[in-house]
Formats: sequence, structure tokens, C-alpha cells
Amino acid sequence: MQPILNRRQIREYDRIAMEELGVPGAELMENAGRGAADVIRNLIAKSKAKTITIVCGTGNNGGDGFVVARHMAPEISAGLRLQIFLTAPAQRIKGDAALKLAELISAGIDPTLIDENDLAVLTQALETSDIVVDAIFGTGLTRPVTGLEAEAIKAMNACKALRIGLDLPSGLDADTGQTLGVAVKASHTISFACLKPGLLTPQGRELAGALHTVHLCVDSEQILRKTGITAELMGAEYLSSVVAPRSTTTYKHRAGDVLVVAGSRTKIGAAKLVAEAALRAGAGLATILTWSDALASLAAWTREVMLLEIAAGDIAQTVSHALAKRSAIAIGPGLGLDHDAAELVKAVLSLTTVPVVVDADALTLIAEMGSLPAGKTPRILTPHSGELARLLKTDAASIEADRFAAVARAAKELQSTIVLKGAHTLIASPAGEIRVANFANPVLATAGSGDVLAGIIAALAATLTPFDAASAGVCLHALAGEKWCSETSADRGMLAGDIVDRLPEALAGAAKRF
Repeated sequence: MQPILNRRQIREYDRIAMEELGVPGAELMENAGRGAADVIRNLIAKSKAKTITIVCGTGNNGGDGFVVARHMAPEISAGLRLQIFLTAPAQRIKGDAALKLAELISAGIDPTLIDENDLAVLTQALETSDIVVDAIFGTGLTRPVTGLEAEAIKAMNACKALRIGLDLPSGLDADTGQTLGVAVKASHTISFACLKPGLLTPQGRELAGALHTVHLCVDSEQILRKTGITAELMGAEYLSSVVAPRSTTTYKHRAGDVLVVAGSRTKIGAAKLVAEAALRAGAGLATILTWSDALASLAAWTREVMLLEIAAGDIAQTVSHALAKRSAIAIGPGLGLDHDAAELVKAVLSLTTVPVVVDADALTLIAEMGSLPAGKTPRILTPHSGELARLLKTDAASIEADRFAAVARAAKELQSTIVLKGAHTLIASPAGEIRVANFANPVLATAGSGDVLAGIIAALAATLTPFDAASAGVCLHALAGEKWCSETSADRGMLAGDIVDRLPEALAGAAKRF
């Protein structure tokens, strides 16, 4: 998994590299710019670009841009046209960036100063560009972008060229992914040393485009032991690391016995999706515990899934009986929001000792209760931002304004594993660990998708720790969606049942058992 560092940590990363490992700042800048130039060189070749424009600020991000420009010398000799601009006079550039500017000028490349009263020269250059490299602001930006830099960013966004951000798209908050007034909308972002949290939020990824990481040729492991990390980025390889091939001697109870507490008369589909997903994700048994008025419809549908009825007037006894010998529980989808549903949620959470995946209506009921019912069971909560906002007594906009802080707060306050759904879903443990899913697929925005995820996580929670089950479940869910996309070449139109159908294939791929 890739480490993700916030603004403070990346600043400390640079300090340790320079002061404790003895790597000069100019060398770090050179390594960053050279690595970025290699990425850009590949993009030039793929796009057959003829003209490249680099727009540089006065800080270290501008210094990175100067290094990139100097390393374009072979391409310039081969006919590439390079245009480089400054957002402020050269005398305002200090430190390592000034050194790199001097080296660039010595190499025969002299930047053009953008006239703050007339952007015509920049605009004309952008109109003739195939690639534009943004090197205005890096991770240190915390204020809204204004003035000349804001106008330059708007001009860059208006052009048709491929836009590449160095470290971050200028104007993007490194920690939250929010736009600081105005931000470059990049096609690619080349991040230095490590990815930043702001690149892995729904809004941040929209601005960042495809992500590339350039290493700075230092001992990162030694540095990261001192800086700590904000989160880790996990992809398909994570699923492979925790879901091992199953023993030939496995039997259904060892594979996992999942109880699905879900569904109601008009929402039986939710219960079906959770149970089917649990079985397709590897559970040996799945049983739906639901209301009397939903049983007949479910009984007409099911073959592999068992059914239990909630006894009228005696929810506690029903739950106590249903919990016997279970390995994991999923509760909430389609359950309803009335008094009986609230009593059912309380009973399940207080009586069981196995992992419980809490989703949908159960999350809403807990928010209305004001706190999680007491109990000894590990809880995995799977909210979207609106549901998490209700749990934390805030609003969805506040959650989305800083998803990393919100999910960490929720995991600590609720002492539960939290799955904050959305593009680049976040998974947080009560111990303070955060994992980020390296997936952002629009096909998953379909009714019932969350129900499927709850069933997957419940199946995995039968044999894995809650944090690993939640993390692996998010990966498996996304990989199944990607398989559908690969088959159909579509970015919409998938049904939740399509995710369920592709879970075995996704699991086989993760275990390298095609």
C-alpha cells in the first residue's frame, strides 16, 4: 500500500531528508523535477505533443517547474517547442528555486514574465499548446488564490491543452481536497515523494486527474518512521494479501454463517441483495431475519438463503434465538424506521458478540437514538456522508469539506470501524488507521450498491478482523464493478445484482486463481 502524507507530514519529510539525512534541498528539487520530466516525456510521446507551456510560481513548486523545463532540452533539440512563464519577477524567487532558475537561464531558456495587466501573451501561448504544466503552487498553499495567479489558473483551465499539475493542481488544498478560490483542473498530477490526502477525495480527484508518484531518491522508509502517515492507499493487491485460497477441508460453518437483519414489506430487495452478496463473497450460510409481512415474498424467491421471522411483541427473544452460532451480522438495509425497527437494532447490537455491519436504516435509527447501543461486539458502520453527518450531529457539507478528519473522528468517537462511502472510500479504525480505496467508479452509483457492500463486508468479517474485512470488502465491491465495466465498456447502467454476480470472478482474480 502507498503511504499518504498531509501538509505537515510532507514538510517534516523534507526537513528530515535535508537536516538528518544530509540531502540538500536543491537536490530534492532536482530529483522531483527530473522524475516529473520523465513522466511528462512519456505523455508527450503518447499525445504527440509539439508545444509545451510551463507556468511557474515564485516558490519551490516553481523551482520544480524550472527543473522540468531544463530536462526538456533533448526534446527541444528534437523539435519540441517550449514556452515558460513566471507569475512574478525573477528577483522575488529565492532559495533553491532561485538556484534552479539560474541553471535554467544558463541552459539558454529564459522565462517570460506574465503581465498582471495583460494576460494576452499567456493566453496566446496556451492556445497554441498541446501540454500545459502547472507549477504555480504546491502543498504549502492554505489561502484562497487571488490576483494574477487566479487569472493564470482560469486561463489554463480555459485552454484545450492536456494539463499537468506538479505535486498538486494549484489551488487544491493538500489536506482536504477543497478548492482554495480557484484551482487548476488537471488531466494528470505528478505527486512528489507521497500522495496527499486532498488528491484522494471526490472533489480532489476530479481536479487531479490521473495520479503519478515520483520518488525523491532518499530513504523513504526511514523518514516515514519519523513522520508517520495520514493514510494508506490500497488497490487490488491489498485484497490478494488478505483473502487466501480456501482449504479443501473447509465446510459451510467454518466459511461463515451470516445473519442478515434487513428488509420490510416494500423493501425485500435490500435483504435479498445483502444475503446474496454475502454468499457470493464466500459465506457458507446466510439467513435473513425479517418482519412477518416480508416473509411470503422472500420465501417465494429464495433457494439458498434461509429465513427467520421476527416474533410479534418479543423482539429480544427472537434476536437471542437468531444470533446462535452466527459468525457475522449485517443489519439495516430496508429495515424501516419505526419503533420496532429501533428496538430490533438495539437488541442486535447489545446481545451479539460477533462483528456487526451497520448500514442504511440502522444508521439512521442510531443517529436518532443519540448514541450507539452498548455492547461487546465489534461494529463496522458503512455510512455515506449524509448518514455520517447525522451520526456526528453535523451536516453533509462539513463531512465532505474534510473527509479524512471526519472519518477519523467518527471511528474514535463511536469506537467502530467506519466505511465512509464515495469516490475513494475511506476506511478508518478506532486505533486511528485510515485506508483509502484506489477506486472511483461511477457505475457503483446505483440503487442497492450499498446493500451489496454490506453483505460483502459481513461475509469477510466472519474470518477477518473488522478493519481488514471492511477494507477488503470495499476493494472486492469495486473490482466487481470494474469487471462489469470491462465487459460492457459502459460507465452507467449497472444493476446492484450485476455486482453480486461478478464477486466470485473478482475474488478469483485477487487470489490469482483465474
